[in-house]
Amino acid sequence: MPAPQPPGAGLRPADPRFRRALLALAATGVAAFAMIYVVQPLLPLVSRDLGVDATRASLLVSVSTLAIAVAVLPFARLSERLGRGRLMVLGLAAAAAAGILAAFAPSFALLLVARGVQGVALAAVPAAAVAWVAENIDPGSVTRVAGLYIAGTTVGGMGGRVLGGVVADVASWRTALLVVALVGAALTAAAFLLLPGGITARTRTVRDTPAGRGPAAGRAARVRLYVLAGLAMAMFVGIYNVIGYRTSAPPFLLGTGIGSMFYLTYLAGTATSSLAGRLERRAGLRTTALVGLAACLAGVGLTVPDSLVLVWVGLAVVAAGFFMVHATASANAARLSPRPSDGSGLYTFAYYLGSSVGGVVLGQAWELGAWGGTVVASVALIGAATVVAVGLPRRTVGARTA
Repeated sequence: MPAPQPPGAGLRPADPRFRRALLALAATGVAAFAMIYVVQPLLPLVSRDLGVDATRASLLVSVSTLAIAVAVLPFARLSERLGRGRLMVLGLAAAAAAGILAAFAPSFALLLVARGVQGVALAAVPAAAVAWVAENIDPGSVTRVAGLYIAGTTVGGMGGRVLGGVVADVASWRTALLVVALVGAALTAAAFLLLPGGITARTRTVRDTPAGRGPAAGRAARVRLYVLAGLAMAMFVGIYNVIGYRTSAPPFLLGTGIGSMFYLTYLAGTATSSLAGRLERRAGLRTTALVGLAACLAGVGLTVPDSLVLVWVGLAVVAAGFFMVHATASANAARLSPRPSDGSGLYTFAYYLGSSVGGVVLGQAWELGAWGGTVVASVALIGAATVVAVGLPRRTVGARTA
């Protein structure tokens, strides 16, 4: 039986509930992102089976991410009334149910509706997860725990694509949607059983501000984190959207199956997102963000030569740098906000807005200048993100309970 903590104290690594929280948050991240991205490798099969072109089929991804962006802010407020943990579990359960319905949708229109509903339900996870961490975890461990949640999202995004593709190869795309939805339901049950409850008990909290500064500086830092999220995500999603075109074109001419293996480079982000908290504790917020962006820049540079090995390594370095930035920025957006749910919700909105814009911008860059144009656009986005990150506070003070 763990010793009771003082009022307002967050969970610390010595508390057995801390490990349960880590496992629960990892499960929610894996489940949510597996269900979001499972459809991506299935799009050609959906086009062939339901008679829709590639542009319409791609809406199955866009409608979910757009629904998340639209629903995340209302859900962030709802989490304050309903409870962060409860909202996450209910959202995941509803998303799994929508995923099962999507597997049996008789038409493309109904499939699109099911994916939209699934996106709305999944918005509950990013709306509440990092805010739950900011309120329930000891301030010194917030970025570490948020980073482990982000690591779970990278595993889920990669695992959903890979599992969906493998199942579709041996069965059908409908079976792939069904299997991933059932896996999501199982992970939801695990999160429900593991997630500690009753820690914050609706206490009113006063959140972090940059060390030695006032609320205005805290607001400025939050805005910088939102802009940083949008710019970094625009670069990252755009790179991964376009890489398939490059690997399928001369001189590589890879098939879809082999080309999809480049998603395995996400594993580099899984590692760095879980380590970002340690670096931030030693070097501070600003330095951690700048190190991540420098890695992104180096990774993009490595992809320039016509070498599959260098392209692979470059993408891994880009993923490593991006998820370091993402883990650090998302944790601090919640920590620096007087209302962690608002900070987390606005961060998620900016993140998915950047995703939508980046796909268009880097897609146009590819059309205009092939991979050279893509690299130029990516470097421009990284440069803009670096300018934003330079203005971040070096460190933040731990959250305190009022």
